[in-house]
Order: sequence, then structure tokens, then C-alpha cells
Amino acid sequence: MENRTQTYGHYCLLAQSLDRLGDRWTLLIVRDLVHGPRRFTDLVAALGGITPTTLTRRLRELERDDLVTADREPGRREVRYRLTPAGQDLVPTLEQLALWGLRHSLRAPAPGEPTHPEHLLWALQILLDDVGAVIEPARWLFRGEEDYVLAFDGTRWRLSRGAEAEPDVTVTAGRDALAKFLTSPPAAREAETEGVSLTGEPHAVRTMLDTIAVFPFGR
Repeated sequence: MENRTQTYGHYCLLAQSLDRLGDRWTLLIVRDLVHGPRRFTDLVAALGGITPTTLTRRLRELERDDLVTADREPGRREVRYRLTPAGQDLVPTLEQLALWGLRHSLRAPAPGEPTHPEHLLWALQILLDDVGAVIEPARWLFRGEEDYVLAFDGTRWRLSRGAEAEPDVTVTAGRDALAKFLTSPPAAREAETEGVSLTGEPHAVRTMLDTIAVFPFGR
């Protein structure tokens, strides 16, 4: 049985934080709970490559460290995991790590490499906030296996799970098609992209395409 990584044994707050967060998959589990509770099966699907045994072990460690809590309701078979306030405090750190990756580790998805819409859209949201992208309030619905809404309220960008009643733009695409669309050069997005459908008023679609042109190239 795999044990948690041995502690660094340093009286240093960074070392002590890494004692709790430095194991493989730990921060990615936190990442996948940022936008709301998830079931165990949701996490397995989002993490792409983790074994159920490892996920169970990491969730127990995160619960023990009061970073994740499990909602176990009487009569409901499924358990939903969510971040505690201490877990939520990690979000700014994860956002900065994502920005570092955009600046220093960017590459196209490798053939067969798992992609997930939430991961790409969150990186887009983080970058739009970082570059100070400002438009009129807008709601963009990304429709696929799961629905996501990327919205700007006039001040901040926000990503959420679920459909939007009246989105300004709807992007319908499967995982691979959406990943190709979002990571292609801006000029390539202007053409018809196979497997991607954009619907909305022409000016709203134009605004979306112009705004997301910073991702992932306009760093």
C-alpha cells in the first residue's frame, strides 16, 4: 500500500504546506472541486488516469487535513465531495500556477492526451481576469458532455457548471473539438471548425472571438 510522501522535516511554512499538498493528484483533486461538489465518479472522469484506489486514498487524506469534506446524506447512495474553507483558500494559488503554466509550459495537447472542457475554460477565465479583459456583461454557454457558462459581470470573469437560460453565445462541441478550437491560433477560429457550432447574434459571436483571442497566445 502506497503511503503519503515522507515529510520534509523543515520548520518552513512552504515545506509544511507541501507536506500536506505535495503528493501526486492532490492539487488536481482540489482543482476539480473548485467549481462545486463532485461525485467520486465525476472525479475519476475529470482526472483522467487516476485509479479508484489512489483517488480514495487522496480523498481520505484531504478530509483528514480538513481541505475536503464529504456530504453523506441519509438515503442517498452517492457521496459528494466539496472544498472546505481551507480548501477554497488554495484557489488563488492554483490560479497563479495555471498562469505560470500558460507562460512557461504551454504546448498543444499530445495525440491521445486526455482533455477536459472545465480545465481549459478555467484557464481561459483565469487569463481573461489576469489581462484585464473588459467587455459588456456577457454569458457564453459551452455545451457538451457537461455544460459550462463563462460569464463577465462587468468586473470579473466567472466559470460555473450548468446551463444558462439565455446565453449570448452558445458553443456546442465535444471534448476534442473544443480543445482544438480553444488552443488553435485566433485566425483558425474564424473559419468553420469541424465539430464546433457557434450560435448567437453576430456581434455577440464577434465579441467572444475577439476576447478569447488572448488565449492561449496573448500572454
